[in-house]
Amino acid sequence: MKIDKPFRVAFPLLLVASLVCSPDTQAGNFYIGADVNRSHVDDTADIDGTDVLLDGDATGMRLTFGYAFNDFFAAELTHTDFGDLEQSALGLALSAEADGQELAIVGRMPLGERFAIFGRLGYLSWDGDVGIDAVTAGISGNDLSIGAGLEFALGENLSLSMNGTRYRLDDLDLAVLGFGIRFRF
Repeated sequence: MKIDKPFRVAFPLLLVASLVCSPDTQAGNFYIGADVNRSHVDDTADIDGTDVLLDGDATGMRLTFGYAFNDFFAAELTHTDFGDLEQSALGLALSAEADGQELAIVGRMPLGERFAIFGRLGYLSWDGDVGIDAVTAGISGNDLSIGAGLEFALGENLSLSMNGTRYRLDDLDLAVLGFGIRFRF
């Protein structure tokens, strides 16, 4: 996956949202967001009875639609693309890619006027492909996720966020660090 793909998807979405709501509009309970993610895996996978160390990074994206019940609780529906991981091990070319839809609850604690910390607990339905040399197989599953982050309000409707989320895709631990923007309307 190229790094410019998340930007091509996220920025038109945010541009349309900014045209719908002027800066003078008071923020509502709904929000949309886009994150650029860096996924990291450092785990062992069983390939034909041999333990192979997977250690690599991939760039992906997350698109979010959420509803804030109040200043402290929200629900989110997200689509996450974890990116494409490629590496060599035991003389074989290994590849993996995955994406999924997640429903999450978010607990948020304001820290003054501009900052807030938050925690997320989600249920992810995912699918992907893994490949060894020219052989590719589809995989899928449903797993829990847990994350936390920091939010900085640029104004009434717009904020920036930094977040980390842990996923368990099948038996593989995946850590995702994201930087994003949120628009409330």
